[in-house]
Amino acid sequence: MKKIILLLSAALSSSAFADNCENARNTYDDVYCTNKLYASADTELNQNYQALRGKLSASQKALLKKSQLAWIRERDAECTTAAGIDVQCRLSTTQERNNWLRERLRECSAIGCKTSALR
Repeated sequence: MKKIILLLSAALSSSAFADNCENARNTYDDVYCTNKLYASADTELNQNYQALRGKLSASQKALLKKSQLAWIRERDAECTTAAGIDVQCRLSTTQERNNWLRERLRECSAIGCKTSALR
């Protein structure tokens, strides 16, 4: 029983260290924290994309989809190296795309959805 308690407390304390992204102790913790941020940004990206789609006409939706697919190809090309996927690159490009999507949402609310801005 004592062994189980010790194992559980060790597991909990190591996960607590990993979640302390303010003071990442090593490269593993840094990668873990960057991945968590990327997952959050990707969720936000999908929410922003769906919210914008909800404000567009059918032809504007098709244009947005084309733009989004082009962005995905560009992001993947930029953020993939011989060593693998650069998560920090994916995070920063996803954050930039989120800013772009939020700008389109603000635009739609303020002056209407401009087709020319969706390219």
